[in-house]
This record gives sequence, C-alpha cells and structure tokens, in this order.
Amino acid sequence: MHPATMLTVGAFSRASGLPVSALRYYDAAGVLRPASVDPATGYRWYAPDQVERARLVARMRLTGMPVADICRVITGDPVTARRVVDAHERRLEAEHAAATGHLAEVRDLLAVTARVSVDAAGLRAALRSVRHAVGDDSGWPALHGVLFDVDGATLRLVATDRCRMAVVGVPLSGVAGPPVQVIVPVAVVDAFLAGAETGPVDVSLAASRVALGGLEAAPVDALYPDYRALLDAHGSWGARASSVRGGVAMSAPELLAQVVQGPAEHRQGAGRRGDLVLLGLEPTEVRVGDEPGTVAFDRRYLADAVRSFGDADLVLTVSERDALRLAAVHRPDAVVLLMPVRLDDRAA
Repeated sequence: MHPATMLTVGAFSRASGLPVSALRYYDAAGVLRPASVDPATGYRWYAPDQVERARLVARMRLTGMPVADICRVITGDPVTARRVVDAHERRLEAEHAAATGHLAEVRDLLAVTARVSVDAAGLRAALRSVRHAVGDDSGWPALHGVLFDVDGATLRLVATDRCRMAVVGVPLSGVAGPPVQVIVPVAVVDAFLAGAETGPVDVSLAASRVALGGLEAAPVDALYPDYRALLDAHGSWGARASSVRGGVAMSAPELLAQVVQGPAEHRQGAGRRGDLVLLGLEPTEVRVGDEPGTVAFDRRYLADAVRSFGDADLVLTVSERDALRLAAVHRPDAVVLLMPVRLDDRAA
C-alpha cells in the first residue's frame, strides 16, 4: 500500500478510539498488528481498512473483555465470535448481580440513624442565623439546604451559597448514634422555622430520611463542601487565629447602623452602586468609604449576616484573601464568612 494512504499511529489512534499505548499492547498480543513497520525506525503504519476492526476492539475493550476473548472474536467465524460475546455478557450480568447484592449489604450496614435531642427554640434560633446563606444555584444541589453536622456532643448547622457561609453550634441534650453529616432540605428548614414548638425536640438524621420533630423528608442527595477547611483558611473554628488581621470589636446593632445603614454618600458613592459597602478595619474602628485599603462587600449579604447575630458583640477580621469574618464574642461557635466583591465587576 502506498505510504500516502497509510495512517500514522496518532491518526489511527484518533480514528479508532484506542490510545497509542493500547495499540502497542494489542500489536504485541497479536490482536491488531500494524500494516507496515519501518525496518529502520520501527515506526508503525496502519491501513485505512483496519480502522473498523480497531473500533470493534475498542468497544470490546470498554466492556473489560479479556484479550484472549477479543482475539477469538477478531479471528473467529461469526458464530464463534457471537458466542464469545454472549458468554462475556452473561459473565458481566452475573458480576453485576453479585456486586449489587454486596452493595445492598453495605447499605444495610450503613443504614444507621443519628438521633439528637435539642431545645426547639434554640434550634429555631440557630436555623434562622444560617438560613440567609442557603444557596439556590441549580448547579450546586448540595447547597439547597442546611448541613446538620453531628460530631460527638456537638451539632453544627452550616449554610453557604459560595459567596457567604454561616456556621453555628447548637447545644445538645442527648445524642445517640454515630457522627453524621446530612443536608436537610430548605423546605423542611422553613417549615420548622414556621412552627412554634417549645421544649425538647427529636432530630433524626440518616442517609434516606431526616426528621425535625414531626417533619420528615428525604435529605439532599449530595456531598457537602468541606466547610471546615474553609473555616481553617480564614481563621480556625471557635477561636481567633493568627491567620487573621485587623480584628475589631463591635456590637451587631452598631455595625448595622454605622455600616449597613450608614450615610447616603456611603450607600451611593460616586461611580459605585448602592448595593456595595466599602470598609477597612483599623485596630479600633471600622472605616467606611472608598479609601485605600478598603474592601467591597455586598450590602444585602452583609446586612443579613449582621442581623443573624441579633444584638451580640462581634469581632470582625479580614483574612489574607480579603474575606470578612464575623464571629460572636461570647459564642465562638457562631461564624459568618463573607467573600469580597470585585469593584470593577460591580461598578455603575
């Protein structure tokens, strides 16, 4: 065959769907030998009419068919080839059935439920403090609820929409079962918030069912982001960390009045949209305005975050990544992280 009509290894690989390493392997195994090999360089060339055969090999390879059986299909008569394929399919079906049975046993072993008892009013208050950060991005179903993280005698509630994250700890009066992380759908959270139960309420958390008192539903079937790593990156949980700078103490009402509801020139500064807050942290005060060292934050998100703390005293810190961290002074287990906004993206 004329070299001009031959296919290089790379071209044959692209046409057949077999990687170059697999072509080398199938050449050595005698399954798919090249049409020509340069005696001086050892370079392999393939004929165009070998492409269909190579595609057949590629499809059998994807099913995990042994090389010996692939050889029998390629070299055998149509009846023998079909019987080899049928036998491989039966073997796969049997392996699938066995694997399904084993996985069912694994699910049974993992079908444990964590049960905690918590004060209804306390749980409701904690849920309100994180509800503002629940996400609704269709591409991130894991964010469509509140994470209930039970670890020993601690329950942490977490919500994030990737622009902000709220975390709060809830005291427990009783715990049974292993540590678990379960995402409670926002509809269940909102229904519980609309209730008026008082006293202890039982919370059950499992892979297939969650229950908050009398409310039951399937949990969000997704893996939640590693919120602990994010907290560590912006100051450790429950403590002031050396990775934060410019800590300022201020009451939540004072912050709301001075920053979120500040003077009109700060809400609608020249060349800036009114939905931004520009602030910088000094050792003893919060600076507001378009000045060197200030960072922009979404006004509504900041307002929601501050309101979630009620009338608590706060410590504000800015991490090396310019994320604003708000933590309650007397409740170090209550933290909100707020990501900065690029001014050039939000300019009027």
